[in-house]
Amino acid sequence: MRVDCVGIIEAGYAAASTDEAWLAGVLAPFEPMARGLGVMAGIVDFDEEGPRVGNWVPRGSVPDGLPASWRTVYAYLGQYFPETLRAILSPNPSVLCWSSERARLLPEAARPAVSAMFGNRPFKDALGILSAEPSGPSVLAVVPYAEDMAIPPRTQRQLRRATAHLCSAIRLRRRSDGQAESGGLTPDVEAIMEPSGKVQHASGAADSRAARESLSGIVRRVERARGRLRHTDPEEALDIWLALFDGRWSVVERSESDGKRFLLARRNTLGECDPLALTQGERDVLACVVRGHSNKYTAYLLGVATSTAASRLESALRKLGLSSRREAIQVFAAAIPTA
Repeated sequence: MRVDCVGIIEAGYAAASTDEAWLAGVLAPFEPMARGLGVMAGIVDFDEEGPRVGNWVPRGSVPDGLPASWRTVYAYLGQYFPETLRAILSPNPSVLCWSSERARLLPEAARPAVSAMFGNRPFKDALGILSAEPSGPSVLAVVPYAEDMAIPPRTQRQLRRATAHLCSAIRLRRRSDGQAESGGLTPDVEAIMEPSGKVQHASGAADSRAARESLSGIVRRVERARGRLRHTDPEEALDIWLALFDGRWSVVERSESDGKRFLLARRNTLGECDPLALTQGERDVLACVVRGHSNKYTAYLLGVATSTAASRLESALRKLGLSSRREAIQVFAAAIPTA
């Protein structure tokens, strides 16, 4: 089973006028995973009233009515069992999960209604790929199967990396709504670069010699990941194209009407509020920990070394007077809203 995870990343950072169009593009690289039942995806927003799931977008041979049934189930759980829905949509312990496993989280009171909503479901199980934001929104892709399936470990590793980019991409989409300048750029663009790595324009944190040199190297790495390497060694391609660089920028492509390509460095930090006087890096790591992410995945998501993520978590624990990751999840979730 081969999935073009670099294609998932490219689709995630691609411009689209609506969320539905964006999801349709993101789903295209997932189609090789389908076995006759297609794939579908939705965006989940978390607010004070609980998780809300938007329209499901299908791609391929998704059975009639299945996306609507899935949306109805989540709407029902969001209204009557919001904490259960939060648990179902949490990436803990993994960003990959099976519907049969998550169904065990349903309270007994909810099981008859959920079963009736699915009716004679045309699938035996479904793989969920969660791209979960610490404060929402999140992206959920679902691949239903008519028989038992095993996802190779190599594919699992690659998909975990791709989900980090979808988290970054949906955050950019939400922050870009209504913010484009007259030239078509959003205010968060801090550098414009050619595919060769030459920096044409830089501002803010990108406007220093060190930052320009760093961004030039980043662009060359991204271009290498998008080239032949995506097919010859996809894991290396994913290793060198991080979800964030220096914990600050996402690198996305922009094509002009004359066919010229540029890459933009867009400011894209998690931006959590901080009532606990933690540093930005500590806040970001804790925000990921709340979602159940490991240090390794957190490091990839934030574009830092795994040792850096671990040390920031250790520092945050010390400041909070806590002794474990479990305690940090409890205290941080209570002290810093996840909506």
